[in-house]
Amino acid sequence: MKKLSKLFIAVLFTAIAFTSCKKNSDNSPAGSTMTFTANGKAVTFNTCVAVTASLNDVEQVMITGTNLTNGSPGVVSFEVEITHALATLKAGQTYPVGTSFAQQNASVFYYFTSSDNVAVSQPGKPVGTVTLTEVTSTSIKGTFSGKLFAQDDFDGTTLLYTIAGGSFTAKISK
Repeated sequence: MKKLSKLFIAVLFTAIAFTSCKKNSDNSPAGSTMTFTANGKAVTFNTCVAVTASLNDVEQVMITGTNLTNGSPGVVSFEVEITHALATLKAGQTYPVGTSFAQQNASVFYYFTSSDNVAVSQPGKPVGTVTLTEVTSTSIKGTFSGKLFAQDDFDGTTLLYTIAGGSFTAKISK
């Protein structure tokens, strides 16, 4: 699982590097943001990018919020991963947190709070949803909420974060 997450991070940062060429004054791709509360504390990212990946013929869309400063991403980020093909995403679709890894039409959340610490939604306690509110050829908007646990706590026995009021506007990186 750790190797898979690091692969997705590498893909994400590559996509951010390419999309960060279109910047506004806060160094983010114009109009892309992610916000939510984590245990009641407001979190805001000035950049949100959607990238696609295929692993073992399973298509995924990874929507990641981070803070860009002078074109460089910070170490803290939040990723909403939807196991579904980008080409068939539509507004109004809802993706619950999966009961297994790489479950079709399901989601997974990753909250990277430092370079070596990540909290994730877990299949043993799948609490959370992502709802898409707008999908265009260049962006995806949506809302999300859920519960996150330590990355090796597959049964979800110790709650680390309650994520509420999440929203994103992600630029699609092609």
